[in-house]
Amino acid sequence: MSRTRKKIKPHFSIGIFCEGASEKQYFDMLNKKYRRGNVVTTYHTKIKVKDAGASGRKLIETANQHQKQEKFDKVYVVFDRDDHSRAELQHCEKLAERYNIKVIFSSISFEIWILMHFESVMKSYTRKGLYQKLSGKKYFGQDYRRFKGSDYTKYLEDKVQTAKLNAEQLYQKNNKIYDDDPFTNVDKAIKEIYDIDQF
Repeated sequence: MSRTRKKIKPHFSIGIFCEGASEKQYFDMLNKKYRRGNVVTTYHTKIKVKDAGASGRKLIETANQHQKQEKFDKVYVVFDRDDHSRAELQHCEKLAERYNIKVIFSSISFEIWILMHFESVMKSYTRKGLYQKLSGKKYFGQDYRRFKGSDYTKYLEDKVQTAKLNAEQLYQKNNKIYDDDPFTNVDKAIKEIYDIDQF
């Protein structure tokens, strides 16, 4: 009598390379939120998040080096507009395509996505304006400039679905990655990385 073998799910690895501590803290929060026992995914997925301390082209080159060394199945880079020109951003896009790296991008900064956890965002902000707003009582209730890079869990963990819905609303109006401000595609990346529909 032959024994039936159990199907072993394949292992799958994802590398997420961030330009700074805020982005890393955010994705660390998501790893805790979505890698719990009640989340079923197709693969046994290992997700590694790193603060690469670089942006744009340098970040993509760094991610590519790690991709070669650590043999990630899929790699993402997370950065924002900063002072990059449109030409620089287009070059980043081509470089990422060449290396098969996906770009998670926000304009003017990652804090556009953070703000979406609290409310709809349909107008552009300066970085300073975003920090001032997020420092308010109904947001973080403290100087956000000093807070950024700290643990987001108690502020944002239960609001990711709200951010997703707000990002979808913005995308109907602003969907050109390097031309529109505000813009973010963080929601689309989360869906891919964690294989989920309900955030």
